[in-house]
Amino acid sequence: MVEETAGLASRVARRIRKREWTISVAESCTGGLLASVITDISGASGWFNQGWVTYSNESKMRELGVDKSAFDEGDAGAVSHEVAIQMAQGAKYQSGSDVAISITGIAGPGGATPDKEVGRVHVAVIAGDYFLSRRMDFGENDRLDNKKSFVAFALRLSLEALDRVKENEAIVERALNDDSPDAVLDTSQLDPSSEEWEGSLEWNVEDYSKTVAEEIGKVDLASLADWDE
Repeated sequence: MVEETAGLASRVARRIRKREWTISVAESCTGGLLASVITDISGASGWFNQGWVTYSNESKMRELGVDKSAFDEGDAGAVSHEVAIQMAQGAKYQSGSDVAISITGIAGPGGATPDKEVGRVHVAVIAGDYFLSRRMDFGENDRLDNKKSFVAFALRLSLEALDRVKENEAIVERALNDDSPDAVLDTSQLDPSSEEWEGSLEWNVEDYSKTVAEEIGKVDLASLADWDE
């Protein structure tokens, strides 16, 4: 697993360097393991900007601008496409990187819900204006094994996204220039229970940089503190 993950990270690095891009990451359940694997590569300082470990919901809102409503129960919640994409959006905006990867999942042994078992992970990759988010279930493995599997999965999805980004940007551009009503799309129209979300941030009407800044600014830090501790 270690050698496989290192190889995947090296392949991501080559694609990033070839395009003269930069990358940042936002992690929850993996606790910084993705950033560690990436920065094991010599010369990573030339293309890796920064990473966040936003373990609590509050930190995801405070540091990355994830909307509080994204944590609602049901098909959404902390382990969901919606939160993964918003984490990646926040990381991309805050760092000014070309590419952002996010991971949110349930490493175990606790944390499962009736609808989400241990071993579930959602990973989102944003490259330019293109996004790809995918869910995977690895099962009730050891906690560390799940964390390693989540990171390897994130790197594989990143490679896929980077390979598909140009083709998909062209598809999205054609959709935006279409005069039909279907040209106006939004992530709210995507099925939260589906295995994958894919599209363009340009589908959102608002300018994202403004939206993230406003969401971060709206967080009441005093309300996040537990004054009983």
